[in-house]
Amino acid sequence: MQSNKNILLTCCIALFAVTTAFSQSLMWKVSGKSLRSPSYLYGTIHIQDQRVFNFDSTVYRALASCEAFAMEVLMDELDMTQVQTSMYLPKGKTLSGLMPKEDFARLDSFCKARIGTSVIFLNTMKPMFLSSALEQAVMPTDQDMALDVFFLQQARNQGKLCFGVEDYTDQMKALDAISLDQQIDILMHVVDAPADESEKMYDSLLHAYLAFDFGEMMRLFADTSLPSEFNSVLLDKRNVVMLKKFESLAKAHTLFCAVGAAHLGGDKGLIAMLRKKGYTVDPVIFEWKNNF
Repeated sequence: MQSNKNILLTCCIALFAVTTAFSQSLMWKVSGKSLRSPSYLYGTIHIQDQRVFNFDSTVYRALASCEAFAMEVLMDELDMTQVQTSMYLPKGKTLSGLMPKEDFARLDSFCKARIGTSVIFLNTMKPMFLSSALEQAVMPTDQDMALDVFFLQQARNQGKLCFGVEDYTDQMKALDAISLDQQIDILMHVVDAPADESEKMYDSLLHAYLAFDFGEMMRLFADTSLPSEFNSVLLDKRNVVMLKKFESLAKAHTLFCAVGAAHLGGDKGLIAMLRKKGYTVDPVIFEWKNNF
């Protein structure tokens, strides 16, 4: 389903690429080789749903034991002017100019119903960012911040050194690998999908995430076909950058590194690449404090 594709992107972790090779846990201990003490990798999901925050004290102890914290992009040091600029279409382009009039009219009605704003006020926003905003409008927001930002706040409160393992521009290259026509196609599938489809897909994904069932996540996205160049930029190329930075930081400090779960799994994921380089990478078993 095309709408499945959009949920995937909105959650900001390409779950379709995760394999059962790391279905035992979301947290992994990295040790051996040139590391003086273990460091940790944690697979996050960029949502504010209370259920993904209910990990037991094992995760908190791992974070507390480390000297430094890292995430994909250091969110509290972002250049907000750069972020805002990246959200908008190239100069001279508008959604109304890229879409048939009848599609734009349906999009306008949908925006008014879901987020209370006419699309006229969002006419220069990139379709992918608008898709994300429309999907996020139906997601639970029990917490004040997304999970990865919560980890950053905890690290700041504990006085840890904080780093990013990539630049914001690396993430934007991944999104821009999807053509504007493809982005509009995804956007219109959000508009035209059955009313409860987004909620059902979100619930299924979340259940699989909480169960560490990445095989089920793959099944949910078996019919998803993102452009090959997007997959390469989103995961493979970024993983190489993340690996290099993770190694550098973990050699200098004991490190708790929280990145989107899809970056951990697969033959070209961080776990496999670290093992190929001679590190020992073991799952750290923990439980959720509540059953869902």
